[in-house]
Amino acid sequence: MERAQDGGSEPRLLRFSVAQNPAPMNEWSPYGKILPKHLHGYFVSKHGQFLLTPLPNGHTLLEGTTWYQHGLWPETYWTLWSQAITHRIHMRVLNHIKQLSEQG
Repeated sequence: MERAQDGGSEPRLLRFSVAQNPAPMNEWSPYGKILPKHLHGYFVSKHGQFLLTPLPNGHTLLEGTTWYQHGLWPETYWTLWSQAITHRIHMRVLNHIKQLSEQG
């Protein structure tokens, strides 16, 4: 994990590496846990960051960025889905952070 400062006393950038990605899906099967190898490694998060930017009105802008790769074909089609999934994850995390920060 890397934290960068911009001259102030508080860190404004939090970068991190993704050590492990979740299983792409969990199958229900009467045969126990099934791990189909052909599903793994096609949508992989590599690293991410959160950046805090002070705004003139006293608020703070929080941006989340994720770097990922996918090996799905056709690439153009699956890029749309990859971006949509990543955006949905970002919004869930950012909304959770917003809710926690506004409670106190």
